[in-house]
Amino acid sequence: MTALPSRSAFLSIVAALALCAAARAEDAAPPAPPEKAAQPAPPPGGGDGSAKPKSASMAIEEDPGDDAVPPAPSGDERRLIGDYIRNHTREIRDCYEKRLQERKTLQGKLLARFDIGPSGQVIGASAEGMGDRELSVCVVKVVRGWEFDKPQSGGKLRVGYPWVFTPTPGQ
Repeated sequence: MTALPSRSAFLSIVAALALCAAARAEDAAPPAPPEKAAQPAPPPGGGDGSAKPKSASMAIEEDPGDDAVPPAPSGDERRLIGDYIRNHTREIRDCYEKRLQERKTLQGKLLARFDIGPSGQVIGASAEGMGDRELSVCVVKVVRGWEFDKPQSGGKLRVGYPWVFTPTPGQ
């Protein structure tokens, strides 16, 4: 005849089985979202309000679904795009001269990055550098109005173009 476990041993086994079942149920259930403590909203402009942004930047994007970075133009296409930009630099210079009226010592390098879509239109643009938001916004608006020849690849192209601005004497 086989001896039965004592009552305390039996209760220990049942308790262990209950703990295992509870652990399995927790593993199978999706985790509950963490509780978020109420926090005050950040000040306008982000951060804790004590630091200023390092540089102005403005970005406009229309096609955020495509994460692949378009290729840069090359060869004749690169030369033609460069010629177009140089032929339209007066518009960019006008943005700078307008800002120079308010900020007499404004100078530095501004980098515009933009994507040319399959149709030749600029479909996304950003400008950064020099720490002047109004200048960046103006440059982005100008660049967004440019229209190039359709890319030879039939896809998009990514262009980066720098301008170095210095006040002209006598302004």
